[in-house]
Amino acid sequence: MASLTEKIQGLREAKAAFQALPTIVRDRLLDATFVTLSEIKRHAQAQLLASPSIQTRNLYNAVDFTLNKNSGRGRVGIANVMTVLNVGGLRLRGRGIIKAGAGGSALTSKGASKDVPRRRAHFIEFGTRHHPAEPFMTPAAESQVQPYLERCRARGPQIEQDAARIGGGARSI
Repeated sequence: MASLTEKIQGLREAKAAFQALPTIVRDRLLDATFVTLSEIKRHAQAQLLASPSIQTRNLYNAVDFTLNKNSGRGRVGIANVMTVLNVGGLRLRGRGIIKAGAGGSALTSKGASKDVPRRRAHFIEFGTRHHPAEPFMTPAAESQVQPYLERCRARGPQIEQDAARIGGGARSI
């Protein structure tokens, strides 16, 4: 498999380079990217479980990833969590995790609470002047740099086999 000889300058160029690849190559690289995103998510969640200051699973449950199959670009981070409430026959959506208070009340004086993991994740990752940093995303992402490269390299023979099946013989891509 030939290597890319052009230097990729930015996202637009990376997307164009990815889309210029044959479908067989793109599909195999998407597989490697999907596995890597899943591993980053798993490692971040494991870091959160091991953290002594995390008292609920709200942030843990909000860690998620997306993969754009057109550009080959993936993102792991904290998802926008929404709570849907049925009130008097109406469906109301609220940002964050909303827990009703005593008797189903929305008043904080009656024990209702709201948690928006996306608004506080960076405080845990980088710390504040009152609380030390407890990184969970950065170590998770850094732990997958080399494995991602290895996954991409491992797809090479699979791509060659796929290309050989389609073209009736081995072809260089």
